[in-house]
Amino acid sequence: MSCMDEWMKRCLPTDGQKIIQRQIAGAQILMRYLCSNGTAVRKEYLREPACLAMVSADWSGCVDDLQMAVRDIAERSQQIVYFNRNSEFCCARDEFLACVSRAARACSARAGTVLRRIAWVLAQDVAACSNEPRAHCAAPQPPPARLTAPLLTALYALLFPPLQ
Repeated sequence: MSCMDEWMKRCLPTDGQKIIQRQIAGAQILMRYLCSNGTAVRKEYLREPACLAMVSADWSGCVDDLQMAVRDIAERSQQIVYFNRNSEFCCARDEFLACVSRAARACSARAGTVLRRIAWVLAQDVAACSNEPRAHCAAPQPPPARLTAPLLTALYALLFPPLQ
């Protein structure tokens, strides 16, 4: 992390440094916890090597899904109002946390708690979600309207042909 800090100081303007700092803050905090002797998180993490090895592939899948969701939202960012975009980021973050929780069920309760804590710290970088209403997260996004109407019209015509 110190290498990253030095690069940012040397190569980025102040506003660029702030943006990157916000994006990696959770990872920096986690690395501080895991790399400092004597921290509770490090001790708990090192007590659970079997669980961590067992869920490694599931964890990677959760991270991949989160990255794909964030990339998709970012690509559509010009078409999404800020509040909706942040809400979508929060939904993606919530799904990541749920994915890690599902993976953690394969471990002991203590190991599952460690995994969920680590995921929570990392997920804080995705969006500012503390007061974000996300009741719609569970519902899949509807298809774009321009495709829906013609498709429904065609299906309706096939299912219910006109009476002659």
